[in-house]
Order: sequence, then structure tokens, then C-alpha cells
Amino acid sequence: MSRTAFLLSGLVMVAGCTPTATEALAPSTRTVQRPAPLSPTESEVEISWDTSRDRRFAEFLREKSGGMIRKAAVGLDRKGELRVQLDRSVEPDDTLPLTKSLMSGARKDFPDQPITLSVYDPDGEPILKALYRPGEGVRYQIAKGGPTRDREEAGKAKERKGRDAEETLARGGVTPRDREFAAWAEEHGRPFLRYVEADLERHGRLWFGITREVDPDDLPELTQSLLRGARKEFPRRELVATVFDPEGERIGRARLLRDGSVRWER
Repeated sequence: MSRTAFLLSGLVMVAGCTPTATEALAPSTRTVQRPAPLSPTESEVEISWDTSRDRRFAEFLREKSGGMIRKAAVGLDRKGELRVQLDRSVEPDDTLPLTKSLMSGARKDFPDQPITLSVYDPDGEPILKALYRPGEGVRYQIAKGGPTRDREEAGKAKERKGRDAEETLARGGVTPRDREFAAWAEEHGRPFLRYVEADLERHGRLWFGITREVDPDDLPELTQSLLRGARKEFPRRELVATVFDPEGERIGRARLLRDGSVRWER
């Protein structure tokens, strides 16, 4: 069993339990040292929290991280925020499954609550965001241009209100060319696309979520159309699209071959 699968199974088993009365009355503490670390890797995990409910979830992450998490800041109870810094041992292909596992556990412990999960690399650079809104499912947002751009966009978002700001931050890509393609795809893909995230220029990756208007039989054609459009803009890249359903669950991964056909990987 992979470390990601182990973490997911732990989330399913433990998350969702309500805190005891003793926990509810416990004073809020910001950080804690693990009293009896089981290994050097686990002892490096740093956790912080805002409330006793956050503390329980933070300690659970520390216990079940399997060395994949370096730091975790839990502010789910009041703010709906979870920030996680990954360990250097985490492979790029494990980032999305781990993010999904963390979001699943957070939703179980804090049901019917908006959640923003921010994932950072070992150097503290933003990688990915997962945003859950009740009734809308989960959407994924690739980090755009590093921390400087993140701060600029966050500042602009504060000037807006409500859903409009969230929608603006949930669209785009890593580079200006990526964002230009994502905007084009969303414009031409309505009403079938919930969002499009592109990391095409550097890594040939495309993520998109579909709406409930998409018939399952039409999904291969929609995916092929997006990948072929990306091939025109990024002709020298091997292109892979990861597709998510309206609830934010992964449907599969599609790879555009040289002959223009698409190979699906479930």
C-alpha cells in the first residue's frame, strides 16, 4: 500500500468523529511538540491550530501523515482554512491524491462548511489549492506565478466581494500563455466547463472540471477538443488532461497521442 493510500484509509477511519467534552473545554494552543516521536521523519512534522476541533484534526494529520507532510496549519473550525507544506519525499504525482485525501478528511470532520486547502512545496512555494463549497463540490487551482503573484491576487480579491472574487482566483494557469489558453477554453466551453487550470507551457498538464450538462458519452469528444486546442498552442509538448466530475472527484486522465487520438487512463 502506498503512503498516499495509507493516509486516505486513515482519514476514512478516523475523520468524522466528534470531539469529547474534555477536548471541547481544553484551552486553545498554537503549537505542540510530539512527546514521544516514533521516527525522525515524524518528529519533524510541525502543527498549529486555532480551536480544540482544529487541534484534534491537526494531531490526526501529524499521526497519520506517513512522512508526507512537513507542516500543517489548521484553521478549519472558524475560517475554513487548511495549509499544508509537503515533505521533500513527496513525488509530484502524489500531490493530487494527497490533496484529495486531506480534503476528504477535512470535509468529514467539518461537514457542510466551505473549505480552502492550500498546499505548499518543501520550500514554502504554493503548488495547489483545493476549494470546496457545499452544493458545488471541489475545484482545484494551480498556483499562479509564485508567492508574489499570489499576494497580488489576494490583495485584489479583498477589494471584491463574495463569489466573484472566488471565481476569479479559481481560473487560470501558471504562465501568461497558460492563463490565455484557460480563458479561451472556458469561453468556448460554456456551459460544459466549471473551470480550467493549465500548466501547459512548462509541463504539458491541463486540469478541468465538467458541469452536470456534460453527457458521459460526450466527455471523450470534449476532452479531445481541449487537448487538440492545446496542441495548437503548445505543439512541442506531450499533453495530459486530468478530468474532474461536478463534485470534484477525478474521472480519469487523458493523454493526447501524436496521431491526434486520446488514450484514457483511469
